[in-house]
Amino acid sequence: MKLRALKPRLHNAMFHTHTVSGIVISFALFICFYAGAVALFLHELQRWENPDARIESIDPAIVNYDRIASEIATNYSDFDTSAGYGMRPPTKANPLIQFYGRKKTEDESFERFNATINPLTYEVLSTEDEPRTHMAQTIYELHFFHQIPIVGIYLSGLVAFFFLFAIITGLLTHWKNIVNKFYAFSVVGKWKQIWTNGHISLGFITLPFQLIYAATGALLGLSILLLAPSAFLMFDGDTTEVIKAVRPDSAIKYDENALAVENGIGFNSVFEKVSNAYPETEITYLYARNFGKEDGTITARVDDHHGIGSDGMFIYSFKDGSLVESIEPETRSYSKGALGVLIKLHYATFGGIFLKIIYFILAMITCYIIISGVMIWRTARDKPMYTDKQRSFHHRVTKLYLAICLSMFPALAMIFIGNKLVPMDIPGRVFYVNSIFFLSWLVLTVIGLFWDDYRRLNRNFILIGSILGILIPIANGVVTGDWFWTTLLNAQYYVFSVDITWLIIGVFGLCISKYLKSNKRKEDIEDEKNSEEITVEEKTVKKQEPVTVLQTISKRI
Repeated sequence: MKLRALKPRLHNAMFHTHTVSGIVISFALFICFYAGAVALFLHELQRWENPDARIESIDPAIVNYDRIASEIATNYSDFDTSAGYGMRPPTKANPLIQFYGRKKTEDESFERFNATINPLTYEVLSTEDEPRTHMAQTIYELHFFHQIPIVGIYLSGLVAFFFLFAIITGLLTHWKNIVNKFYAFSVVGKWKQIWTNGHISLGFITLPFQLIYAATGALLGLSILLLAPSAFLMFDGDTTEVIKAVRPDSAIKYDENALAVENGIGFNSVFEKVSNAYPETEITYLYARNFGKEDGTITARVDDHHGIGSDGMFIYSFKDGSLVESIEPETRSYSKGALGVLIKLHYATFGGIFLKIIYFILAMITCYIIISGVMIWRTARDKPMYTDKQRSFHHRVTKLYLAICLSMFPALAMIFIGNKLVPMDIPGRVFYVNSIFFLSWLVLTVIGLFWDDYRRLNRNFILIGSILGILIPIANGVVTGDWFWTTLLNAQYYVFSVDITWLIIGVFGLCISKYLKSNKRKEDIEDEKNSEEITVEEKTVKKQEPVTVLQTISKRI
């Protein structure tokens, strides 16, 4: 089956545009997808990375949230309730309560802090400017380049935008034979053909997923840049009206000098009101603004984690408990629901754990598509039409891209190991764990630059990552005593899932590494045989008559 092809000039323009846009963003896009695939399980990783979270889950409805605020005020003498603070109720994935607030510094400015509370005993487990464990959050932040100050989120948005551009141009480039190429996919033959078939076929399979990620990633990363023109076009330059249309809670103005009010509404009352009104939804976040004052508010966010439009928000007045603003699930307006839909589509928070697994698999396939695209680009330029200098440049670029991308696998295993090896009570623990991750990534990338053979580079990183992956459940068992068979028997399924997943990945990776090594030996033996046959044939040709020589050469051609 053949579809109608583009005109030659347009086809060439689309082909070169796809190639250039793809190769420019390839390694950055790989980081986004690889880190983003792991970040899908941000909450599911909490029990594994934090031994304090390995407690029995509690019903969030019986938690005294007002008492938690009092406990934080007791532990933090400079905690300012009017500055705005919030907490995440316990969940099955993370039974601990996460508290986020701000405190006043000596120069009267505000400084953020985090706290972790045990909902069973109301014990404040940590009250530090940084949490004791931050592993999953670090991986999550990496997928939108949060580590790059100020501009990181915008760079990730631009990468997503150019990815959307590359998807469209790639689809137009292969439109004519896309169905035939899809059915012609094979893992047998020359590597260039395997990369090309895989790049096109798998790209076609994951096309809807990639379009969703590219569009939502661009919109979330460049949201501020996109909202600014909307303010001028629709609200005469008033950005407050745009924010109010998208996020009503962010548009409410508060008076720092407002009068204090006693006996106002509390968190428990808000939790009870929302729970009774929407019993099938889960309250995911509670936060207060200008708490204790006349114009103060308490907001509750809700979500049932099943529907794409099932999240909402309810804002209550602290003074009299009246409903100030709301975004009701299912019945909300388009403008108020757009941001929530984007977030759900991007983070797969609307279909349970199985949807996240599907997203993860599709993200890993996309990583292969990115790598295969780089290899196609390199192979297409390894031809006599390019000078030795140009071909050397293409080789160095390919090697750099592969080293950055493929070294993420062992580096990711290193942050899991580092999370166990660095003591939980050591000051600045987050810095040390993050340093292990980023320094190991840097060192592995530099080492990879010394491996000129792409196959060797790929095989070595798979081997190193697999060995480290097998060490992860061992490190967890040695440090915490929770071996994977123990966690399975004790129904600690989140901890067990992380350990057994890394164990499977490690064993599978070792098998792949062994296969690549044995296959390499076979190819080397075949190359030696072919070279010997050619040498013998050349010697025979020299001894033959001129006419016979010409005939032999013509046959070989």
